[in-house]
Amino acid sequence: MSVSSLPKVNCQFLPILLKGHERSITTVKYNADGDLLFTAAKDSSPTCWYADTGVRVGTYGHHKGAVWDLDPNWDSKYIVTACADGSARLFDLPTGNYIARMPHRGAVRAVTWAEGTHFFATAADPFTSREHGAISIFSFPSEEDLSEAPIIEGSQNDNSPIHTACMEIKVDPLNKSTCLGWSIANEHVIAGFDSGLIVKYDVETGKEVTSVKVHQDRVNRFNFNKDKTLMLTASKDRTAKLLDPVNLEVVKSYTTPAPVNGAVMSPTHPHVLLGGGQEAMHVTVTGHQSGKFETRFFHQVYEEEFGRVKGHFGPINALAIHPYGKSYASGSEDGFIRLHHFDQAYMKTNDMIADSLKQLYPNVL
Repeated sequence: MSVSSLPKVNCQFLPILLKGHERSITTVKYNADGDLLFTAAKDSSPTCWYADTGVRVGTYGHHKGAVWDLDPNWDSKYIVTACADGSARLFDLPTGNYIARMPHRGAVRAVTWAEGTHFFATAADPFTSREHGAISIFSFPSEEDLSEAPIIEGSQNDNSPIHTACMEIKVDPLNKSTCLGWSIANEHVIAGFDSGLIVKYDVETGKEVTSVKVHQDRVNRFNFNKDKTLMLTASKDRTAKLLDPVNLEVVKSYTTPAPVNGAVMSPTHPHVLLGGGQEAMHVTVTGHQSGKFETRFFHQVYEEEFGRVKGHFGPINALAIHPYGKSYASGSEDGFIRLHHFDQAYMKTNDMIADSLKQLYPNVL
């Protein structure tokens, strides 16, 4: 890799090490206010932490398999989880009360709230190779819906009302959706797939609007910036790409020597954070020095890597950044979450963008 032309910044991120999971981490997310951090793992116990101190608040129960994804809503009143046992679950976020269960045919891989709290979407695997995977859109269940919903008594006291989807979108039988997001104003649902495709669906009709093969391998995750004018993908093909969410056109590309499992954009700096590493199946024969288990910092405009943060002893599976850019969290195959608070040296870093460009693109830079 060529040497970066950007100047070095002497920063020291002293991490808070969070240990609350027994198996590898699958996702890490902040709430919209940035005071809470949520993590999920393959141990069936999604967990809530205080984002400032790393103190554990509690867990959300009733899961019977790995929890692949979770998402708190905008005002932190509710949280929905995606589980490998074939169910998505809705909880009251502050109390942990179990509200409803959304059964699917296969393992639920992704879940995301629409803007507001009226709808959320899930992505599920096909149950058999002959079936289609599905992207399901749910309305938020009213008290009337829950009172009239059937309750299926199952094992381990999962006796909750069943909530059904208001729309189900069938996906290609040879493909699986791995991540989901809503476009601005909830006009479209955008999905990333195993094949490297990014597909946009109309939420009114369920029809495919746009399909672009952005990556050569699985799209592991994608995130938007705050106003949803940019979209950042992370892929197994060792690249992350910055897209225009309207037409899915690639704007910038960031290349690493290992698969990228998580990618986020800083809300305060023109920086992109990438996390990944050598695949988990090879970790037992790889030292942490050669496994590339670092968080890599790239300049968003110049596409150059200018910093790395080490510490994990397995590939980074998930990344999240504070909504106000105060900290970031990484979750790894080693079962640990590392919570890093940015120091003043980083917060005051020059963005290295010429004033002429800022004047030319005042709403972008």
